[in-house]
Amino acid sequence: MYKISFTPLFVAIFMLFFTSTEGQTKRKLANPFETDGNLNLRFEYLYKTSTNYKEYKVISKNGYSELHKNVLDTLATFQAKSKKQQDLSNKQANNIQSLQTALKKKTDELSKVTAAKNTIVVFGIEIHKTNYNLIVIFVILSLLIVAGFYFYKYSNSHLETKEALELLEETQQEYENFQKKALQRQQVLNRKLQDEIIKNRKE
Repeated sequence: MYKISFTPLFVAIFMLFFTSTEGQTKRKLANPFETDGNLNLRFEYLYKTSTNYKEYKVISKNGYSELHKNVLDTLATFQAKSKKQQDLSNKQANNIQSLQTALKKKTDELSKVTAAKNTIVVFGIEIHKTNYNLIVIFVILSLLIVAGFYFYKYSNSHLETKEALELLEETQQEYENFQKKALQRQQVLNRKLQDEIIKNRKE
């Protein structure tokens, strides 16, 4: 009966597992200082690669110096960006203030132009166009009313004058007729008188 030896198989499996674990550890512990990793990765890498002393972690001076330099560089970069952002914010605030000032100036100028456009100077007095238009309309209506009144009076007077002329003409015609009749009566009376005189002389 053959004896099966598990030792080589066990050694092979152990070597395979150890190699895989070591590869994973190496992959996990890739140096972020060399690959431009962020601060969090660098802290984790420094922690994992540090040695143990009782309950403490002991890190190397080089690792500490490198991390310290990285932290200072990051803070300097952040401060530079913050200062740049602050300068940009201040610049934008100044621009906004300038634009607000310019807008206020333009608004004031527009208000003045609008006020000047809506006013009319009459005899040195500034009058709003609306009030001026109302005054002009009132004056025109007043003139129309006065003109209408005088036209009515003229028409009425003309009619009365025409009636008076017609009445005068009728009166004159009646007077002429009366004169003619009176003259005729006078002539008749004169004839009668003359006849009487002649008659009396004959007698």
